[in-house]
Amino acid sequence: MKTFLREVLVLCCMVIASVCGIAALTIVLAIAANKLTDPQAWMAAVFFAAVGGATWIAGRAASS
Repeated sequence: MKTFLREVLVLCCMVIASVCGIAALTIVLAIAANKLTDPQAWMAAVFFAAVGGATWIAGRAASS
């Protein structure tokens, strides 16, 4: 049971990390294409990148 819960945690962390990475990349590409002109758009991209990185680290720690 413990192994199953660990695998579920790892899977959830990797899914969250992937979605956050896609969101950060989408925001950066929209900024580069001048579709987003709001100065706070960079903060959103950095936020998603930080959350994705943190969940990736948590998932890797849970898998070992």
